[in-house]
Amino acid sequence: MMVLALAWRNAQRNVQRTVITASMVVLGTALLVVGMVWLYGLTGRLIAEGADQVGHVRLVDPDYAAREPLLPLYENIPDAAPVVEAVRSVPGVIGAWAVISAPVTVTAGEDIGDVFALAVGSDPGWFGERMQLRTYLTEGAWFGEADDEVLVGQMIADRAGLHVGDEVRLIGQTQDGSISPILGRVVGIVHAGNPAVDLKVYLRMSQVEWLTDIPGGATEIVVYADDFEDAPEVAEAIAALPAAEGLAVQAWSSREPFAGMIGVLQVVRRVVVGTIVLLTALGILNTMMMSVLERTHEIGVLRAMGLTRIGVVSLFVIEAMAIAVFGGTVGVALGSVGGWYLETYGITIGENVSQNFDVGVPIKATLYGDLSFDLAASAFLLGLVMAVIGSFLPAVRAAAIEPVEAMRIGR
Repeated sequence: MMVLALAWRNAQRNVQRTVITASMVVLGTALLVVGMVWLYGLTGRLIAEGADQVGHVRLVDPDYAAREPLLPLYENIPDAAPVVEAVRSVPGVIGAWAVISAPVTVTAGEDIGDVFALAVGSDPGWFGERMQLRTYLTEGAWFGEADDEVLVGQMIADRAGLHVGDEVRLIGQTQDGSISPILGRVVGIVHAGNPAVDLKVYLRMSQVEWLTDIPGGATEIVVYADDFEDAPEVAEAIAALPAAEGLAVQAWSSREPFAGMIGVLQVVRRVVVGTIVLLTALGILNTMMMSVLERTHEIGVLRAMGLTRIGVVSLFVIEAMAIAVFGGTVGVALGSVGGWYLETYGITIGENVSQNFDVGVPIKATLYGDLSFDLAASAFLLGLVMAVIGSFLPAVRAAAIEPVEAMRIGR
């Protein structure tokens, strides 16, 4: 109790130094909250939305997975329906759809154009429920009853000069390499502001089956779990199905670009948080070291009266932590205001920037943070860590002072 009383008294003795130390904690904690809100929101939403675009789990022919950049249509799942039905029976699976992706040229009317796109064929339910194309629909309407309806990404529409109601010609290849054209009608244009969505055309499965000559088949089967973080466990359960025998079952986290991104994003988070903690701790160390130098005589007297070395260390650490509790509380409050702004309004980087991120995941033109109680609590605890780190060395130095020498210096 004596150490606590001394620590509290010392924190009040030099108000200017205490204010400086507390200000450092306030600034450091506020920066931590804003930085963590921004980083965790950006990376969390990016990964979650990217996983929704590609599927939490997917089933493909192993040879297709090995040569996927070439889109080898002949390496397909020839009879997809039984596999989809079996996968939907797995606990934790909330949806599964067969998909065919094929490269095509896109042109308005009868001419052969030089605009290249990826034609994606599937059930409109997948496009609307999981890829969220309904929310990106900026012109026209959603799929109706006609078989020739096509949704076009904004970047493809701009390059090919397509508008709602236009006839569009897609020229691709069958799985054996033969040229295969189809005609469609543009019923809607989707605009997400990134190449992962806007560089594609979307058709009913029957249209792409005819285009690629893969009747009843699929290049992949995309699967969704209750939570995208459950994907590895769901993938393991699916791989045990007899219907999945001979197929590669991949969780989103094991696929590129996600596998590489996760490691990089974790490093970035640690570097940012570690840098803020270190800089703030150095500031606290500086002010606490000044405190030790100013109170050398007092420390000698306390040591002569029986205060142990551990007691001296505790005195300075507790003093720093008391300041950090106040500074951390204020810092979290200020940082939460900035975090709320990032979560509500985000930061707009512009479509000119987002459209250049051709990394296979949807990077939006406006990036949002993600503020949560757990994040604010973590920032507060890190504020205490800053105080402990910053006060420990000065406290050890103070504890090393010999009583006789300290009182002689203080005369």
